Amino acid sequence: MIILKTKIQKKLKIYLIFLLILSILVIGYSLLVYYRKIDTSTKSFNNITFIIGVISFFVLGLLAGNLAQKNGLLEGLISSSIILLLVLICNFFVKVPFGFKSIIKTISYITSASLGGVIGVNIKQFV
Repeated sequence: MIILKTKIQKKLKIYLIFLLILSILVIGYSLLVYYRKIDTSTKSFNNITFIIGVISFFVLGLLAGNLAQKNGLLEGLISSSIILLLVLICNFFVKVPFGFKSIIKTISYITSASLGGVIGVNIKQFV
């Protein structure tokens, strides 16, 4: 029971770190847009938010794989799937359309997190 509790606490810690990194990246990007240091066209905005997402999911997979120290591909896949499932449920209630671009983004995020999990397993444990 105690082992399960510590694993859950470590998983929650990983998700909090993910949210912290994502928040820092989004705040930094928002400040750059606010001070007009970055182009705010729709295409540029979509590309940069996609890159921020890929980086964030890579870090999520890296942390999850590093915590598990085995099955990095699976750990990254599971961690990213949980986050993406929550996002997709929120999008469903807000009635955001789910099209081809959304599928490509979702696959890219899952791939990024899985790659991060594989790399995280091969790094000395730091979480």
